[in-house]
Amino acid sequence: MITLVTSYLYWHYTEALKDLWQHLRNFLWFVYHFFSIPVLFHTFFAPWRRMGEAYPRGLDIPGFLSTFFINSLMRLIGMMMRFFLILIGLFCLSATFALGVIAFIIWLALPWFSLVVLFSGFRLLFL
Repeated sequence: MITLVTSYLYWHYTEALKDLWQHLRNFLWFVYHFFSIPVLFHTFFAPWRRMGEAYPRGLDIPGFLSTFFINSLMRLIGMMMRFFLILIGLFCLSATFALGVIAFIIWLALPWFSLVVLFSGFRLLFL
């Protein structure tokens, strides 16, 4: 019985912690790439959904200014949308990290919590 307990505690605090860390890294990688945070930073000033108009040919000043205004507006909308998507992505990334830290704390305390519950149950049984 002692060998079983020591083997379990060894596994719990070494191999299982390594696996838990690897799972947390996979979750963080997934969230980071799900929101495409590097791509959003790279294309921050690009128009939203490549919306825009082609500039007119020739000397058409009102057409040029109208196209310039519309293209600038599409870039501004693209910046705002990417900014909010980056914020949401960073929030989800930090929430995933926080949940991972909580999972680590729970995993470290789980054997001792199980012993406390077991002995409390025995105490209540024999009262």
